[in-house]
Amino acid sequence: MLASFPDPNSEMRDAIETPVELLVVGCELGVADGFANALRNQGQAAHLKTAETIENLASLLDGNTAELVVINADAQTVSPIEAIGKIRAQNPAASVLLVCKHPPDARSMAIEHGLQDLIDIRFEDHIALAVRREHQTLQLRRDVARLKRQLDEAEERSNLLVQSSRDAIAYVHEGMYLNTNQAYLDLFGHESVDEIDGLPIMDMIDADSRGRFKAALRKVDENGKHIEEFGCVTSEGKSFNARMEFSTASIDGESCTQVMIRDQAQSLALQKRIEELTSKDPQTGFFNRQSFMERLEALIGTQPKSARSYALVQLSITNYPAMREACGFGCAEQMLVEAASVLAATATRAHTLARFGDHDFMILCGDDEPALEVAERCLHNLRGHAFKSIKDAPLKPSYSIGVTKADKGTEITAHELINRSCRATGIARLDGDNKVVFFNDQIPGDTRHLAEADAAVVRLIDHALANDGFRLKYQPIVSLQGDTREHYSVYLRLTDESGRELVPDVFLSPARDASRLAEVDRWVVRNAIRELASHRRDGKKVVFYIILSRAGIEDDSMLLWIVDCLREFRAKGSWLVFQFREGDLRHSLVPAKELVNGLRKVNCKISVSNVTDYDATDSLLQHLDVDVVRLSPELMRDLTNDTQKQEKMAVINQLLQEAGYKTIASGVEDAGSLAILWNVGVNYIQGYFLQEPSSTITFSEEHEA
Repeated sequence: MLASFPDPNSEMRDAIETPVELLVVGCELGVADGFANALRNQGQAAHLKTAETIENLASLLDGNTAELVVINADAQTVSPIEAIGKIRAQNPAASVLLVCKHPPDARSMAIEHGLQDLIDIRFEDHIALAVRREHQTLQLRRDVARLKRQLDEAEERSNLLVQSSRDAIAYVHEGMYLNTNQAYLDLFGHESVDEIDGLPIMDMIDADSRGRFKAALRKVDENGKHIEEFGCVTSEGKSFNARMEFSTASIDGESCTQVMIRDQAQSLALQKRIEELTSKDPQTGFFNRQSFMERLEALIGTQPKSARSYALVQLSITNYPAMREACGFGCAEQMLVEAASVLAATATRAHTLARFGDHDFMILCGDDEPALEVAERCLHNLRGHAFKSIKDAPLKPSYSIGVTKADKGTEITAHELINRSCRATGIARLDGDNKVVFFNDQIPGDTRHLAEADAAVVRLIDHALANDGFRLKYQPIVSLQGDTREHYSVYLRLTDESGRELVPDVFLSPARDASRLAEVDRWVVRNAIRELASHRRDGKKVVFYIILSRAGIEDDSMLLWIVDCLREFRAKGSWLVFQFREGDLRHSLVPAKELVNGLRKVNCKISVSNVTDYDATDSLLQHLDVDVVRLSPELMRDLTNDTQKQEKMAVINQLLQEAGYKTIASGVEDAGSLAILWNVGVNYIQGYFLQEPSSTITFSEEHEA
């Protein structure tokens, strides 16, 4: 960090802004006003008081301190020497300037009384200059006195902190102790500072470390700081190692070296406590989602092939939202705590237990505990547990459990293992209450109800999820209203065995039928945020629009997934706009509202797409906190030739903007449509006329209109 140096002109500016309290003695009012006016002409504010007799002066000094005084040595109505005496008696530090018509005649008087200056009374500008100088000097004196007080107070506080510190601290000059705190004395086995009076610090360093210790002291003189570990010896001859931090210091103006040995026990305890607070869920005591992912990554995510067998058991309380609605938030949260205690008592040999979502738990099992047995025992014990928190509730908790395994020697990532467990849990939820579903490479998901072509596409999707086989495409959204940020819609492509890219129309329907859409959404979210963070680090003002499917809306772990991805790649929510189709929102309004509210809390913006009618959409928008409305491409078809559609577009856009929404016209295919949209006043436009989706986020300017 760069040091901050004071502005050399700041003191002068402060003095000018602070008015001069000027006392003029022995001058007529017109002459004194001339001095004040000269000051004002030089930019110095001034308050003037005058005294033409010694009685006037005594009256002015009664209760008021004179700091800056001009005395006329030629005055007939007041004795200059008597005036100087009265002023100095009241304030010995006052600045006194002597003025007269013939300064050499008053020189001995000015010298004898130690006055600040002697000036010809006819030179008003010179007098004003001297007054300004003395005024600035007075300001500096005040500042010095204030800083001296602050320094004394700071040194006193510093001494108190040193003495009360748990860290061992000593001050050394030329190898001898100047001062130590009690922690230092205790560390080396001394009861009082008198015991080390005259004792060289080298006597407390073991023989093997003394050469390095001398070199360390020299490095402090050269660099100002140094840290190194040395062998030390107590007064009883016991040896121990200490990591010493050296820095330059001063005591009573004498240069010295501060030696600090930090209290490692306290630091380690504090570090352990911080790690515990940041890694554990405060309600259940289980690992939180982020910490669990880090542990899972450390176990299998960094190895090309798993060195051990690991299995995941994901348990979801399926009807938790309904229970929370029926018995209240506090009751439902207490039920979660009880459920966690049952899981902890059941999966005693599990590698890790985590609260993975709002009402989801993860159990990571090793080779020594069969995951299916763990899942069945957990389900049995939970169903048999008498929950005290919900004994009078009209509903009882139901569970869905998914189990997946990474066998030794298989290639799998931590994220893919999570995807599989989520998929298994989703299948269990569809099968009914209190089901356990096992999922692994040999059982890649239930696709028996699909046609062979769709099942083949699902196999491609599963392979893409496991091996990053998807590709992201970016299409620019261009501002017509001067927004300087770069906006891009994020689209997804699936590659087949030959490397050919499949568009969403081909694979989204099979993905939905095979319950893969939420996993696909998670893949898009994570990879889009990673790409976005990379461009932001390069200084680009990029904003991504990410589409979430209906399955993503209904996935109650989606919000936590998004938050985890933001944290993982150090991205900000304000860089993202999450986009929802109008039809999906209508079908899943309750989970959509919860998801939107959560996204708003991390500063993400929200967009609704496929809007064709204001009246029909307005009732939906009333329930959601939306920023941007994307008009349906249907409104763009034949826009240049259809005047009724042009009028409809203008009305919808006007109503939306008056309601506070930004608008995007999508599906722009020709220059004629662009001209109409410009006149209509939409905020943004997007379409193949501008640029087709690309693998990079560069906008070709040749398409700009």
